[in-house]
Amino acid sequence: MKKIYIINQTQSHKMSSNFLKLMFLVFVFLQFSCSSDDICEYNQILDCQDLQLNIGDACDSNGDGDADGTVNDVCECIPKYPIISSCPGFIQNGDFEIITGDPNASVDQDIDLATHWKPLWQSGSLADLFNDTTTNYGTGCFVGPTPTSGVFAGMWIENTTNPAGNATYREGMFNELTSTINQNTGVYNLSFDYANMSENCASSRDVKIGVYGVYHATSDPLPANPTGIATPSNLDLFGASNTVFLGEIVVTSSTTNTWITTNISIDTSTLTFPANGINHIMVTNSHLPFADYGKMFLGFDNFCLIN
Repeated sequence: MKKIYIINQTQSHKMSSNFLKLMFLVFVFLQFSCSSDDICEYNQILDCQDLQLNIGDACDSNGDGDADGTVNDVCECIPKYPIISSCPGFIQNGDFEIITGDPNASVDQDIDLATHWKPLWQSGSLADLFNDTTTNYGTGCFVGPTPTSGVFAGMWIENTTNPAGNATYREGMFNELTSTINQNTGVYNLSFDYANMSENCASSRDVKIGVYGVYHATSDPLPANPTGIATPSNLDLFGASNTVFLGEIVVTSSTTNTWITTNISIDTSTLTFPANGINHIMVTNSHLPFADYGKMFLGFDNFCLIN
């Protein structure tokens, strides 16, 4: 019996030793048998160990949980779209200081003197450009915004539900962006200053400033002059498929000529953008007016669009 026990014990040791050898061989095989095209869960070697990703993989560029970037060849997560976090951001010449002429040479209709800014239509009632030395705003009761801020824009914001209202006080302007903004490219913030330059003229009910994103090829002509305060609608001015309503700002009846800073948050995942994205920001009266009539002449300055 003792001899049999010793034999069994020896066989058991041999089996254990063989099993360990087998496991070692399997381990070695797995170490060296995983090609770049295989998935080897035991020893997957990643290009970028810190990110735990490979070059070319989708990644989260800003920590918000969305895979909005791509890992580059130096293991950086680069956004798939431009990120501009300092003003004026995507807006060009947001403070209107870059000009091609004298804002006081003409009383009004001269917004196109500001580089990268345009009127919304070919002629007629357009947005205006002023500066700190302007003394003639076109109407005796108008006052300049305070504090002074160099060159700034001004225009009427008229809100009315009258379908027969004419286009006399329908004005607007739009800015050519530094780059196109597309659907599902994150959240943007648009900020600007406004002031009521007509506070001494007559009282007014609240009005709304409308802000729109527009795709418009820079080589294309501007739309024809509107025939009414809402004809065509702001959404149809450049074509409904080329326009997206970004938001509106309510200007209350108590607003004075002191600059007020406001902002609009633009979530590109919840809005329907033009197929080509937007390359302009349009500022005018809102196409969703209050029931009660209102009209103010507002100054505008310091536009900024960042993400």
